[in-house]
Amino acid sequence: MKKAKLFKALAVTMVLAMSTSLFVGCGDDSSKNASTDTSAKSIEDSVTQVKTKLTNAKLDGEKAPVEGTVLTTMTSFTPPPAGHGNPAVNGGPDWSVEPIIYDYLCDYSSQPQKTFKPSLLEKYEFKDKVLTMTLKKDLKWSDGSPLNADDLICNTFIDMTVNKIAYFADSVTKKDDLTVEIKYNKDANLLLDYILKSSVKYSASEYGKWAEQFRVAFEKYREFDDNKNYKFNKDGDKLVADTTKEFNNYLPDILKIKCSGAYVPTKVTSSETIFERNKYFRTPPLIEKIRGLRPTTTESTAIALMNKEYDAEGMGISPDLAKKVAENNKDTIRQLLVPEYSSFGFCFNINKAPTDDVRVRKAIAYIVDKAQIAPVSEPGMRLGDEYGVGLPPSVRDKYLSKDFLKTLANYTMDKDKATKLLEEAGWSKKGGKWVNSKGESPEIKIAGVGEYPAFVVMGEAAANMLKDFGLNATFTPKEAAAYNDYSTSGDAHMVVDGFGSPTNTQHPYEAYDGIWWYGKKMNIKFPTSGGLVFKDEVTGKDFKYSEKEMELFSAKDDKEVSAKTEEFAKFFNDNMWYLPVTEKYYIFRIHNPKLSMPEAKTGEQLKDFYWSGTTSAILGKSLRSGQMYYIK
Repeated sequence: MKKAKLFKALAVTMVLAMSTSLFVGCGDDSSKNASTDTSAKSIEDSVTQVKTKLTNAKLDGEKAPVEGTVLTTMTSFTPPPAGHGNPAVNGGPDWSVEPIIYDYLCDYSSQPQKTFKPSLLEKYEFKDKVLTMTLKKDLKWSDGSPLNADDLICNTFIDMTVNKIAYFADSVTKKDDLTVEIKYNKDANLLLDYILKSSVKYSASEYGKWAEQFRVAFEKYREFDDNKNYKFNKDGDKLVADTTKEFNNYLPDILKIKCSGAYVPTKVTSSETIFERNKYFRTPPLIEKIRGLRPTTTESTAIALMNKEYDAEGMGISPDLAKKVAENNKDTIRQLLVPEYSSFGFCFNINKAPTDDVRVRKAIAYIVDKAQIAPVSEPGMRLGDEYGVGLPPSVRDKYLSKDFLKTLANYTMDKDKATKLLEEAGWSKKGGKWVNSKGESPEIKIAGVGEYPAFVVMGEAAANMLKDFGLNATFTPKEAAAYNDYSTSGDAHMVVDGFGSPTNTQHPYEAYDGIWWYGKKMNIKFPTSGGLVFKDEVTGKDFKYSEKEMELFSAKDDKEVSAKTEEFAKFFNDNMWYLPVTEKYYIFRIHNPKLSMPEAKTGEQLKDFYWSGTTSAILGKSLRSGQMYYIK
């Protein structure tokens, strides 16, 4: 009987969520932007302002014994047999698992000000363009073997294009068993952001042979470009490409990998991963095990929440379900509003008809009513960047002036502009349907992760809006474990994802550097060697993407950052490769009334060292610092 009532309540919730999606998808036929009746702030407040008994993430009281404690949360992972233990390859430990099983040189946050808190490092010093990093003594991997400077160098070279030493460092030298020195050829504000926040994932004993090949490319096959930044020569490009291919074919069992972090995976099924304390970790965490549940469908997520299976999570759920969960658990739940500094929207396939035509992409941008979709996609979501410049508004408005933005196209819904663009592209309307110059109505395939309600709302709503306008659009939800492969396959025309997300640094460089990953979802044809150069479809001129990235990275102050950011903003505004819908803020829910976390007031938007970024980043920092535990 109890189970029947649960499913009845759940059904009502899901119907409400579906009704919201249908409302979003059906717009009127007015040509100008229809202002939404649903305020993002009112939806957010309806959830976060539910009065709760507990009002702080940190609890007073004596700590409970560690033995027997289990934290149940959400983790994203690829289940067996496809899952593996190489974190650099799809199917390996991802963003939600890395902070749990790996430790970082420094725990990092740009909020409320840029802070590097040494974690694996005992200390670091940056002086006269030389960074000296000294590891803590007696560090060990999860198998008990020493973690030392050899491992630090191994990680530094494997990640050399990520941490940017490939472009800006003269040398990397082991000084002793604990100390590594990096000599840079310039003093840029972002250098430390990219090296000190690195996790240590690759042991020299296991990954050293590939690190050595990357080291050879670094030391022997680089040359200066015109701006005195390093680049690989032809031989270097080939060596890096060949080594990367071999490295990516190494797919170890995730249960046998060495971990530098507080926990190690000990069991993986299709539905959950169990992590147990790393007995060799430098500071034993205060929770014995972590149970990471893998969301498989929106229904399974709703059931797990209603059944109170989670101790803490920050999953995106429908506004109706979020409000119901809060109201039904006022005596136990705590809700924190966390900024992620990320965007969600649609990556366009720029090399498959009909979205290979920039006029069609821009028409779609004008048809989709972002202001209607954003607030109902997930509580906390704000309207994204209506100019399509590749930055969330919170970062965009720091670096781009209102006067500059007025020079760009504003893609707020405008059906007249959409009609004009389609006609310019040779399309016409027949029998209520738009057809191209061949008289065909090509399908516009849209895809998103089926387990993520916000992705489903965005995808369904956009498809419905395009269909209402007369275009042949379809939305297909995809299983999360297979989404990366599908979204980079080039099959869909629009995939829901997160380009323009400077989550770690809140700096435009991070957002635009994401082109190397999100560009795959845009079906960009990357060169096999050399830097990126793209044709601006409006100006007809070459946009030297990689060269301008280096200039942005090297910018010395906010004024120079703004000037360089304007160039990228104009390029993305012109070409509409990415259609933003939301800027992501999310609600982190602590369900267990005995779970204590770093201090933070409930119901308020946070800006804190611990409380910013992704949910797993919050968990990782909290667990490693000993600020996450149960009370008696």
